[in-house]
Formats: sequence, structure tokens, C-alpha cells
Amino acid sequence: MIKIKEYKEPQHNLSTEKFFSPKSLYLPLSQHTGKPSSLCVKEKEVVEESQLIAEKDALISSNLHSPKKGVIFEITDFNHPVLKKARTIILESQAEEKEYKTRPIEGFSKGELLKIIEEKGIVGMGGAAFPASVKLNPPKKVDTLIINGCECEPYLACDYRLMVENIEEIFKGIEIICKIIEPREVFFAIEDNKEEAIKNINLCLSLKKFNLPKAKLVVLKTAYPQGGEKQLIYSITKRKVPPKGLPFDVGCLVQNVATCFAIYEAVYLDKPLIERIVSFCGDALKEPKNLWVKIGTTLSELFERNVLQFKKEPKKIICGGPMMGTALDGLDYPILKATGGFLFLSQEIDLEEETSCIRCARCVDICPMQLLPLEFVKRVKIEDFDPLEEFNIVDCIECGSCAYVCPAKIPLVHYIRIGKKYAINNK
Repeated sequence: MIKIKEYKEPQHNLSTEKFFSPKSLYLPLSQHTGKPSSLCVKEKEVVEESQLIAEKDALISSNLHSPKKGVIFEITDFNHPVLKKARTIILESQAEEKEYKTRPIEGFSKGELLKIIEEKGIVGMGGAAFPASVKLNPPKKVDTLIINGCECEPYLACDYRLMVENIEEIFKGIEIICKIIEPREVFFAIEDNKEEAIKNINLCLSLKKFNLPKAKLVVLKTAYPQGGEKQLIYSITKRKVPPKGLPFDVGCLVQNVATCFAIYEAVYLDKPLIERIVSFCGDALKEPKNLWVKIGTTLSELFERNVLQFKKEPKKIICGGPMMGTALDGLDYPILKATGGFLFLSQEIDLEEETSCIRCARCVDICPMQLLPLEFVKRVKIEDFDPLEEFNIVDCIECGSCAYVCPAKIPLVHYIRIGKKYAINNK
């Protein structure tokens, strides 16, 4: 773990606003881990809000729904913040807003709840976007549920505002998860820099109005990458997920708070994952904001409509935070299901020239996954890819801690991504 400057203000103190009236929505078929969704609409077709427009095409895949009523204008390749380009549904939206009403859920079985979560296209909202229905149906018994409210990436505040403004809905989502996986205990993990959210969680736990097993709040020291699920599991339970293993291998399941909220909406409101909170931050903005937006809203429209404004020309635009985010080449990019924020900087992040490794082993000492980052770099540079899997390169979470502490300024994550791509494609 490392201590880095957080830049959480003023985002932590900004209440969310809503922008639900985009003129156009750009909806990539790939917004999740796994195989892209398969089209089930055609160009010029009129669709209703929440209508299924692309369906899951494999076990690890996810449904996609229309965030607004409108007309399918075009289906084409468009910019994607992670994949660069992806097959995309372009929707010309209409002004009408659908009303969602709460329904009774007492009669739903575990199987019915999983089916609803699958049908509504719920994926992990913390960044990985893994289909939630698959994660909630592990092949091994899970006895410990950990709710992740850490949000350790600098600048971002979307999860924090959700815990401040919608804590009861989050707890109702946790109730649903508990009904599905039947854990013995629940831990709500949060960093100590989130005081108002901590008060809200303590209040919900003290009222005992939610049907949870043994539940406890765990306040962790603010550090990076505290929110990584394997780090959380060890911090809270002292169980160590084995190399190439998954949390269920040690009887644990970790869910992000925004995923819990999305599960609540799917089950209680019959509402797909069609909108989310996004933090817009950085010194190039006239005014940072936390916005509820429809999935598929583009950055360019937010600025064209003056929802966001620049006070300085941005020299760097990052989708996500500065440690794990992806640099963009402009504003023509859509918000996806797992997009937590955008960072607009008025100055380029200085990239110091890479020098020779001095064998200090700081990258090894700091690695939260106890890997050998320099060994990966050495193998990639000489294109000796075969041993990478043996060194467990796929366990790297690409948190950037190694590059952050490297005195030689070696772009370790860049080399690791190249190595991981080779290792995964050649299994």
C-alpha cells in the first residue's frame, strides 16, 4: 500500500446533479467483461426506455438496454474509452422519462433474484464490469460478504456521494445479495477519509431495520490500492487469495456499493442498469461535478450543452482516475456502465525519461499482489513471453503502484499490459 495525494475535494462535498436529457446516446455492445452483447434491434427502429437492445451472448456477457425512448439512428463502430473502437448503437433520444415504481419483492426466490439481475444487465460498477449474476452464483460456498466502499482512486467521489445520498437503497441491495449467497457475516469496508458516509453506515447498522446476518463496519486507513478486492479480503479476514485464484477460493465475495445500488433498482424497481453517477474533476474544469447521467451520454454533448465548462484548455483527459485510468484523445467518448469519472488536467502529466533499473526492489516491496514487476518488464523487453504465466502476470491488477515508486521512472504498467495481453491470448 502507498500513500498518495487524494484530491477528493471539492468532489466529496458536491451533491449530485442530474442530466437525463441527452440528444444522442452512444451504446457500445462491449461494456462489460466477456463477450460483447448481441444485437436485437435494427436501424430506424423505435425503442422504449429500458427495452432490451442487445442481449448477452455467452455465460460471461451482459444484456444492454435503452437508457431513453428514441430511434436507433445507426449501428456502427465508434470510439470506446478502453477498446479504442467498438460496435455501437447510436440512439436519437426523446424527452419522455419513464416512471419506475417500487414493487414488493418478498416472494422472490434466490433463482428468481439471480434471473432479474442477469436480465437487467447488472455488472460490477467498481471498474471490472464483471456480470453480477455470475459473480453471485459462485461454484464454491461463500461465508463472507465484503461491501467495498473504499474508492481509493484519487479525485473520484461517485461511490462516496452514493453512500451519502442513497445509503438505504445500498443496504436494500445488500439484503438481496445476502438472500442469494447466504453468508455468515457481512463486512462494510470503507476508508477513514469518508466521514459522512461512515456515519450513514453506522446509523443503518444500529437501526437493525435490514435483514442481514452478523454485520460490521470496518474503517480502514486511507491508502492505495485499498479498494482492490484481494487487498480488502486480506485486510479484513487475513485470508490470502492464491495465485490465479478468485475470492470464492477463500470463501469470500466482494461487491462495490454502486453494484449494490444497481441490484436494488433492478429488483425493487424492475429497472435495468441505464444510468449512474460520474465524477467530473480536474483543474481544467470551471466547476467539478458529480452527475447522474444516462449510460451512452458523450463527453462532447455535456460540454456542448454547457452542463460542463472549461476554464482552461485541457492538456490531458483521463477516463477514470490518474492511477488506473485511460488517456483519451478528445471528447467524443461515451459513458459506460463502469465509468466512475473523468479527469481534465490543464497540464500534461510529466513523463520523466526512463533510465536503467538500479535493482532497488521497491516495485517488489510495494506490489499489493506480491508479484515481480521488474521480471515482467525484463521478459517483455526481450520478447521472452513464455515464462510470464509462470510468474503469475495475470494476477497483476494494474494499480500503478510499482511505476509510482520506481526511481528509474520505468513505465512498468505499460510493459505489464503488453505481457498480459500475450499471456492471456496464448493460454
